[in-house]
Amino acid sequence: MDECAPVNAAGVLLRDVSYVVGETRILDDVSVHFRPGRFNVVLGPNGAGKSTLLRVATGLASPTNGAVTYDGEPLAAFGAQRLARTRAVLSQHVELAFPLPVADVAMMGRYPHYARVPTSRDREIVDAALALVGMTERAAQPYSTLSGGEQQKVQLARVLSQIWTDDLDAAGQSSRFLFLDEPTSSLDVHYQLHLLDVARGLLEGRCTVVAILHDLNVAFRYGDQFVILESGRVAWNGERADEIPLPVLERVFRVKARRVGSADDDGPLLQFTL
Repeated sequence: MDECAPVNAAGVLLRDVSYVVGETRILDDVSVHFRPGRFNVVLGPNGAGKSTLLRVATGLASPTNGAVTYDGEPLAAFGAQRLARTRAVLSQHVELAFPLPVADVAMMGRYPHYARVPTSRDREIVDAALALVGMTERAAQPYSTLSGGEQQKVQLARVLSQIWTDDLDAAGQSSRFLFLDEPTSSLDVHYQLHLLDVARGLLEGRCTVVAILHDLNVAFRYGDQFVILESGRVAWNGERADEIPLPVLERVFRVKARRVGSADDDGPLLQFTL
Protein backbone atom coordinates (compact mmCIF):
# COMPACT_ATOMS: atom_id res chain seq x y z
CA MET A 1 0.00 0.00 0.00
CA ASP A 2 1.03 3.59 -0.53
CA GLU A 3 2.01 4.40 3.05
CA CYS A 4 0.83 7.96 2.43
CA ALA A 5 -2.68 6.86 1.47
CA PRO A 6 -5.05 9.05 3.49
CA VAL A 7 -7.66 7.50 5.76
CA ASN A 8 -10.36 9.01 3.53
CA ALA A 9 -8.85 7.57 0.33
CA ALA A 10 -11.20 6.62 -2.49
CA GLY A 11 -11.76 2.92 -2.99
CA VAL A 12 -11.21 0.22 -0.38
CA LEU A 13 -8.56 0.82 2.27
CA LEU A 14 -7.40 -1.83 4.76
CA ARG A 15 -5.16 -0.38 7.42
CA ASP A 16 -3.17 -2.53 9.87
CA VAL A 17 -5.67 -5.39 9.55
CA SER A 18 -5.14 -8.65 11.42
CA TYR A 19 -7.46 -11.63 11.63
CA VAL A 20 -6.87 -14.21 14.33
CA VAL A 21 -8.72 -17.46 15.01
CA GLY A 22 -7.67 -19.06 18.28
CA GLU A 23 -3.89 -19.00 18.18
CA THR A 24 -3.75 -18.89 14.37
CA ARG A 25 -2.96 -15.51 12.82
CA ILE A 26 -4.47 -15.73 9.30
CA LEU A 27 -3.86 -12.06 8.45
CA ASP A 28 -1.00 -10.23 10.11
CA ASP A 29 -0.92 -6.42 10.03
CA VAL A 30 -2.08 -6.08 6.41
CA SER A 31 -2.34 -2.60 4.87
CA VAL A 32 -3.49 -2.33 1.26
CA HIS A 33 -5.31 0.25 -0.83
CA PHE A 34 -7.59 -1.02 -3.60
CA ARG A 35 -8.16 1.95 -5.88
CA PRO A 36 -11.19 2.70 -8.07
CA GLY A 37 -10.64 2.64 -11.81
CA ARG A 38 -8.00 -0.08 -11.50
CA PHE A 39 -8.16 -3.84 -11.72
CA ASN A 40 -6.81 -4.78 -8.30
CA VAL A 41 -5.48 -8.34 -8.15
CA VAL A 42 -4.69 -10.40 -5.04
CA LEU A 43 -2.19 -13.22 -5.56
CA GLY A 44 -0.69 -15.87 -3.35
CA PRO A 45 -0.45 -19.61 -2.78
CA ASN A 46 -3.09 -21.70 -1.04
CA GLY A 47 -3.28 -20.76 2.61
CA ALA A 48 -1.79 -17.30 2.13
CA GLY A 49 -4.94 -15.60 3.46
CA LYS A 50 -6.43 -14.35 0.19
CA SER A 51 -10.03 -15.43 0.81
CA THR A 52 -9.89 -14.20 4.40
CA LEU A 53 -8.62 -10.86 3.14
CA LEU A 54 -11.62 -10.65 0.82
CA ARG A 55 -14.03 -11.66 3.58
CA VAL A 56 -12.69 -8.87 5.78
CA ALA A 57 -12.70 -6.37 2.90
CA THR A 58 -16.33 -7.19 2.06
CA GLY A 59 -17.64 -7.10 5.62
CA LEU A 60 -18.30 -10.85 5.76
CA ALA A 61 -15.76 -11.09 8.60
CA SER A 62 -14.67 -8.52 11.14
CA PRO A 63 -10.94 -7.91 11.61
CA THR A 64 -9.41 -8.73 14.96
CA ASN A 65 -7.42 -5.51 14.67
CA GLY A 66 -7.32 -2.66 12.18
CA ALA A 67 -9.97 -1.01 10.06
CA VAL A 68 -11.59 -1.14 6.62
CA THR A 69 -12.99 1.91 4.85
CA TYR A 70 -14.94 2.43 1.63
CA ASP A 71 -14.27 5.87 0.17
CA GLY A 72 -13.06 6.96 3.58
CA GLU A 73 -16.13 5.75 5.49
CA PRO A 74 -15.71 2.92 8.01
CA LEU A 75 -17.15 -0.29 6.63
CA ALA A 76 -18.48 -1.07 10.11
CA ALA A 77 -20.81 1.96 9.77
CA PHE A 78 -22.59 0.53 6.72
CA GLY A 79 -26.00 -1.00 7.39
CA ALA A 80 -26.73 -4.41 5.87
CA GLN A 81 -29.03 -3.06 3.15
CA ARG A 82 -26.76 -0.21 2.16
CA LEU A 83 -23.78 -2.56 2.01
CA ALA A 84 -25.74 -5.00 -0.16
CA ARG A 85 -26.54 -2.16 -2.55
CA THR A 86 -22.94 -0.96 -2.61
CA ARG A 87 -20.74 -4.04 -2.88
CA ALA A 88 -21.15 -7.45 -4.49
CA VAL A 89 -19.12 -10.64 -4.29
CA LEU A 90 -18.74 -13.25 -7.03
CA SER A 91 -17.43 -16.59 -5.77
CA GLN A 92 -16.02 -19.58 -7.66
CA HIS A 93 -19.31 -21.43 -8.04
CA VAL A 94 -22.79 -20.97 -6.64
CA GLU A 95 -25.10 -23.97 -6.23
CA LEU A 96 -28.86 -23.49 -6.45
CA ALA A 97 -31.33 -26.02 -5.08
CA PHE A 98 -34.22 -24.97 -7.30
CA PRO A 99 -34.47 -24.98 -11.13
CA LEU A 100 -34.99 -21.24 -11.47
CA PRO A 101 -34.95 -19.52 -14.86
CA VAL A 102 -31.80 -17.59 -15.68
CA ALA A 103 -33.59 -14.24 -15.42
CA ASP A 104 -34.81 -15.06 -11.90
CA VAL A 105 -31.29 -15.94 -10.78
CA ALA A 106 -29.98 -12.62 -12.11
CA MET A 107 -32.91 -10.85 -10.41
CA MET A 108 -31.58 -12.05 -7.04
CA GLY A 109 -29.07 -9.25 -7.31
CA ARG A 110 -31.88 -6.71 -7.17
CA TYR A 111 -33.36 -8.04 -3.90
CA PRO A 112 -31.75 -5.26 -1.79
CA HIS A 113 -33.28 -2.62 -4.08
CA TYR A 114 -37.02 -3.32 -3.96
CA ALA A 115 -39.63 -4.12 -1.32
CA ARG A 116 -42.02 -6.85 -2.49
CA VAL A 117 -41.90 -7.09 -6.26
CA PRO A 118 -39.31 -5.85 -8.75
CA THR A 119 -40.08 -2.64 -10.59
CA SER A 120 -39.86 -2.17 -14.32
CA ARG A 121 -36.49 -0.51 -13.74
CA ASP A 122 -35.24 -3.59 -11.88
CA ARG A 123 -36.23 -5.73 -14.86
CA GLU A 124 -34.48 -3.34 -17.25
CA ILE A 125 -31.29 -3.59 -15.19
CA VAL A 126 -31.41 -7.39 -15.17
CA ASP A 127 -32.00 -7.42 -18.93
CA ALA A 128 -29.03 -5.08 -19.40
CA ALA A 129 -26.80 -7.21 -17.16
CA LEU A 130 -27.74 -10.41 -19.01
CA ALA A 131 -27.02 -8.68 -22.31
CA LEU A 132 -23.65 -7.53 -21.01
CA VAL A 133 -22.60 -11.12 -20.25
CA GLY A 134 -24.13 -12.51 -23.44
CA MET A 135 -26.96 -14.50 -21.82
CA THR A 136 -30.04 -12.71 -23.13
CA GLU A 137 -31.16 -15.65 -25.25
CA ARG A 138 -30.97 -17.96 -22.22
CA ALA A 139 -33.12 -15.76 -19.95
CA ALA A 140 -35.99 -18.28 -19.77
CA GLN A 141 -33.80 -21.39 -19.61
CA PRO A 142 -33.50 -23.26 -16.28
CA TYR A 143 -30.25 -22.30 -14.61
CA SER A 144 -29.46 -25.92 -13.74
CA THR A 145 -29.31 -26.90 -17.44
CA LEU A 146 -26.48 -24.48 -18.20
CA SER A 147 -22.82 -25.40 -18.43
CA GLY A 148 -20.50 -24.35 -15.62
CA GLY A 149 -19.18 -21.43 -17.64
CA GLU A 150 -22.68 -20.27 -18.53
CA GLN A 151 -23.77 -20.49 -14.90
CA GLN A 152 -20.84 -18.30 -13.91
CA LYS A 153 -21.90 -15.77 -16.53
CA VAL A 154 -25.36 -15.66 -14.95
CA GLN A 155 -23.82 -15.20 -11.52
CA LEU A 156 -21.79 -12.32 -12.92
CA ALA A 157 -25.04 -10.81 -14.23
CA ARG A 158 -26.50 -11.24 -10.74
CA VAL A 159 -23.71 -9.30 -9.01
CA LEU A 160 -23.70 -6.65 -11.74
CA SER A 161 -27.44 -6.22 -11.19
CA GLN A 162 -26.78 -5.89 -7.47
CA ILE A 163 -24.45 -2.89 -7.80
CA TRP A 164 -26.00 -1.40 -10.94
CA THR A 165 -27.42 2.09 -10.61
CA ASP A 166 -28.72 4.60 -13.09
CA ASP A 167 -25.45 6.45 -12.54
CA LEU A 168 -23.28 3.39 -13.02
CA ASP A 169 -24.69 2.52 -16.44
CA ALA A 170 -24.49 6.16 -17.55
CA ALA A 171 -21.85 8.52 -16.23
CA GLY A 172 -20.51 6.25 -13.49
CA GLN A 173 -20.99 8.77 -10.70
CA SER A 174 -21.81 6.30 -7.91
CA SER A 175 -19.08 4.40 -6.12
CA ARG A 176 -19.56 0.64 -6.27
CA PHE A 177 -17.33 -2.23 -5.17
CA LEU A 178 -17.05 -5.59 -6.94
CA PHE A 179 -15.08 -8.47 -5.42
CA LEU A 180 -14.22 -11.57 -7.43
CA ASP A 181 -13.13 -14.56 -5.35
CA GLU A 182 -11.29 -16.89 -7.78
CA PRO A 183 -14.15 -16.50 -10.30
CA THR A 184 -12.34 -18.20 -13.19
CA SER A 185 -10.73 -21.18 -11.45
CA SER A 186 -13.10 -23.76 -13.00
CA LEU A 187 -13.65 -22.06 -16.37
CA ASP A 188 -12.11 -22.71 -19.75
CA VAL A 189 -10.06 -20.00 -21.45
CA HIS A 190 -12.99 -18.47 -23.38
CA TYR A 191 -15.14 -17.98 -20.28
CA GLN A 192 -12.17 -16.76 -18.22
CA LEU A 193 -11.34 -14.01 -20.68
CA HIS A 194 -14.97 -13.01 -21.22
CA LEU A 195 -15.66 -12.68 -17.49
CA LEU A 196 -12.52 -10.64 -16.89
CA ASP A 197 -13.22 -8.44 -19.93
CA VAL A 198 -16.67 -7.62 -18.52
CA ALA A 199 -15.19 -6.87 -15.10
CA ARG A 200 -12.56 -4.58 -16.61
CA GLY A 201 -15.31 -2.71 -18.44
CA LEU A 202 -16.63 -1.50 -15.08
CA LEU A 203 -13.45 0.48 -14.49
CA GLU A 204 -14.72 3.25 -16.74
CA GLY A 205 -17.07 4.25 -13.92
CA ARG A 206 -16.35 4.74 -10.23
CA CYS A 207 -16.17 1.02 -9.57
CA THR A 208 -13.47 -0.58 -7.44
CA VAL A 209 -12.77 -4.11 -8.70
CA VAL A 210 -10.79 -6.55 -6.56
CA ALA A 211 -10.07 -10.06 -7.84
CA ILE A 212 -8.33 -13.11 -6.43
CA LEU A 213 -6.75 -14.94 -9.37
CA HIS A 214 -4.67 -18.11 -9.48
CA ASP A 215 -3.24 -17.98 -12.99
CA LEU A 216 -0.34 -15.54 -12.74
CA ASN A 217 -0.07 -14.89 -16.47
CA VAL A 218 -3.80 -14.13 -16.74
CA ALA A 219 -3.50 -11.89 -13.69
CA PHE A 220 -0.57 -10.02 -15.20
CA ARG A 221 -2.50 -9.45 -18.43
CA TYR A 222 -5.57 -8.00 -16.73
CA GLY A 223 -4.33 -6.45 -13.51
CA ASP A 224 -2.90 -2.99 -12.98
CA GLN A 225 -2.51 -3.13 -9.21
CA PHE A 226 -1.10 -6.21 -7.46
CA VAL A 227 -0.98 -7.46 -3.88
CA ILE A 228 0.95 -10.66 -3.19
CA LEU A 229 0.21 -12.38 0.10
CA GLU A 230 2.51 -14.80 1.89
CA SER A 231 1.50 -16.43 5.18
CA GLY A 232 -0.99 -13.67 5.92
CA ARG A 233 1.37 -10.78 5.23
CA VAL A 234 1.95 -8.54 2.20
CA ALA A 235 5.01 -9.83 0.36
CA TRP A 236 4.81 -7.30 -2.46
CA ASN A 237 2.45 -4.52 -3.54
CA GLY A 238 2.71 -2.43 -6.69
CA GLU A 239 1.31 -1.32 -10.01
CA ARG A 240 3.52 -3.02 -12.61
CA ALA A 241 3.61 -6.78 -12.92
CA ASP A 242 6.91 -6.68 -14.75
CA GLU A 243 8.46 -5.01 -11.69
CA ILE A 244 7.61 -7.89 -9.35
CA PRO A 245 11.01 -9.34 -8.38
CA LEU A 246 11.44 -12.91 -9.56
CA PRO A 247 12.92 -13.91 -6.18
CA VAL A 248 9.64 -12.84 -4.55
CA LEU A 249 7.59 -14.98 -6.94
CA GLU A 250 9.95 -17.92 -6.50
CA ARG A 251 9.89 -17.71 -2.72
CA VAL A 252 6.15 -17.17 -2.35
CA PHE A 253 5.04 -19.79 -4.88
CA ARG A 254 7.98 -22.18 -4.30
CA VAL A 255 8.88 -22.41 -7.99
CA LYS A 256 11.59 -21.27 -10.35
CA ALA A 257 10.41 -18.43 -12.61
CA ARG A 258 11.68 -17.07 -15.91
CA ARG A 259 10.28 -14.13 -17.88
CA VAL A 260 9.62 -14.83 -21.55
CA GLY A 261 7.72 -11.61 -22.30
CA SER A 262 7.31 -8.05 -21.07
CA ALA A 263 4.72 -5.36 -20.51
CA ASP A 264 5.25 -4.31 -24.12
CA ASP A 265 3.79 -7.69 -25.09
CA ASP A 266 0.49 -6.82 -23.37
CA GLY A 267 1.64 -8.10 -20.01
CA PRO A 268 4.60 -10.13 -18.80
CA LEU A 269 4.60 -13.86 -19.45
CA LEU A 270 6.45 -16.23 -17.18
CA GLN A 271 7.44 -19.85 -17.29
CA PHE A 272 7.52 -21.83 -14.06
CA THR A 273 9.38 -24.97 -13.11
CA LEU A 274 9.93 -26.80 -9.86
